[in-house]
Amino acid sequence: MNDPRILVIFGLFFVALGGYNLVVGRRRLRAQPGMRPLQQVNILTGSEYLLLALVFFISALARTTLLPSSVTPYLFGASFALLIISLVLAVMVVRMATRGRAVPRQGVGEAAVASGGDQARSGSQTLETVESDPELEAARRRERRRRRLEHRRRMAEQRRRRAGKA
Repeated sequence: MNDPRILVIFGLFFVALGGYNLVVGRRRLRAQPGMRPLQQVNILTGSEYLLLALVFFISALARTTLLPSSVTPYLFGASFALLIISLVLAVMVVRMATRGRAVPRQGVGEAAVASGGDQARSGSQTLETVESDPELEAARRRERRRRRLEHRRRMAEQRRRRAGKA
């Protein structure tokens, strides 16, 4: 990896990846107006890719003879700082991804939050804790199964209609 041309190619690849992730993240932010940019995984990932591209470009610049040799240690220090910032962004992305999957999905009427009485988190209303009741769980399973079957039936009807058989 001492050839600056290879480093520039890798840098351009990461610029393309970062740009794509930033565009997708911006679209998702527009779709969800209440979300902050630092909550959007694609924006964080795109920023991380752009920082890594900068590291590749700085490394390629340091390996050429365009700059005096006295500047090279500063370039490597700057690339190290960019790598540390990129590492922080990567940790944030992984943390957000694992935190998002650890929380089970809940339906509209099934939302449960730890009981805290009058405590409200960020302006949202608090909900009471739903105790795990076997009968309640069985009723939820039956309702989910009924919804799935209804959805499958509707999708089959749509397929038949499109095929001209209904």
